[in-house]
Amino acid sequence: RDRDACEITRHDQEVNDMDRKPNIYCIGMLDTKFEEIKFVAKCVKEAGGNHVFFNMALGHDVDWADVSLAEILASNGTDMKKVFASPRSAAIEMVGKAGAVKIMQDYEAGKVDGAISWAGSIGTSTVCYALRALPHGVPKIMMTDMASSDVSMWLGNKDIYIMNPTAEQGINVVTEKMCKNAAAAIVAMAKVGKVEGAKPLMAITAYGTTTPPVNRCHKYFRARGWDTMTIHQVGSSGATMEDLIRSGDIKAVIDMTTGEITNTLYNSVYGMPKTWVGKRATAAADTGTPQIMAPGGCDQSAYNAIDPDHPESFPYYEDYQNGKRRPWKDTGLPYIHNAGVSIMFPTDDEIEWLGHYYCEVLKDTKGPTAFIIPMQGWSAYDQREEICTRDRGWSEGNGDAPQWQPSDENPAWGRRSVILRDVMEKEINRDNPNLDFILADMHIIDVEWSDLCCRIMDDMINGRWKKGMYRDIPGVIK
Repeated sequence: RDRDACEITRHDQEVNDMDRKPNIYCIGMLDTKFEEIKFVAKCVKEAGGNHVFFNMALGHDVDWADVSLAEILASNGTDMKKVFASPRSAAIEMVGKAGAVKIMQDYEAGKVDGAISWAGSIGTSTVCYALRALPHGVPKIMMTDMASSDVSMWLGNKDIYIMNPTAEQGINVVTEKMCKNAAAAIVAMAKVGKVEGAKPLMAITAYGTTTPPVNRCHKYFRARGWDTMTIHQVGSSGATMEDLIRSGDIKAVIDMTTGEITNTLYNSVYGMPKTWVGKRATAAADTGTPQIMAPGGCDQSAYNAIDPDHPESFPYYEDYQNGKRRPWKDTGLPYIHNAGVSIMFPTDDEIEWLGHYYCEVLKDTKGPTAFIIPMQGWSAYDQREEICTRDRGWSEGNGDAPQWQPSDENPAWGRRSVILRDVMEKEINRDNPNLDFILADMHIIDVEWSDLCCRIMDDMINGRWKKGMYRDIPGVIK
């Protein structure tokens, strides 16, 4: 009977949560776009939500806002007179940052179930500070007539829904329908609530050229009761992973593909979002989350497209002409992965920089951490002709893969692996009992590599892991 009573109570609570009117923050420049935001709020109310006016104006406060500009600016000590006297770009940043602080204060107090806005370019730039501050999973809709442009500066790494209301302002037969649709969507999303009964979540980082070991690790841990998430290393996804680790949603990480680090070094569109305030490869170390890390994909850093009619416009064009970077065959250019991605060939100095970076972010790691270098290559594009097959991502008969560069020390090892090893052997914090540095005479595509990762992570999450283990495994260099 007690169990039945608990089930009834839980069911009643779920029904109450679904029936509760969610608080939807209607955000905008309420001094200039008040007609539009008030109409959005009216639509939210008609859709079954409670509207909360949140004023992120740059010119004036209003006396009807539920959360005034004065309150917002006070949340981080920003002076209102300074905002009004500043150039518009500076005012956007000041109000935006204060709005991010205030909306998170309200969220943590249980007041925010969703957020929606309608604005042009200035308003979108300002409001999205607050939207990006909200955690993943909290519904966010940005209605903007800038939706057909590059929205990456506003999205950052967050799950913001961008909708085109067709106009910056004005309620008419077209925009009215758009607003009602958006309001209905935000209220419905806010009623979804939390996901209950979820399995523990593990992140595994990937490129297309590291897919085989990623898939094997996925299969292994799914069979053992874990959910697994593929984090494609193309910019915002790595930032999202870092945030989800810090929030506690991700419980373990096999970070075998860290290519976003070098993408960011090149200022690639596939690097970390400029609006993100975090640092790649730090969250697991800071939180003590079990992690495996490797330089997968850093041989082939993804860069922007090359205009075939004007290759000289490619920012690194001269590097490939003067021999600083090795070109693909006789093209005088990097390898073209597809129409949108060229594959940068890193210099020795950049690999040394990468080694310093890894050592710095991992030196004080608080949880079980293994950094592994696959000495025979870091991706399907980084393998010698003798081991290439179609299943490994580079078909036999096509010679060495485009990023392969053998070491003089051992022709089966990559030059980058040896450079990285030499840097990290000198700088890795060997006094940290949570940090193990492992060299593997394997290629990242090898089955033995994924088996090693699975064994190490299995030991970590089950409390068996100790620094210095695994030296008896074939292929692990003692």
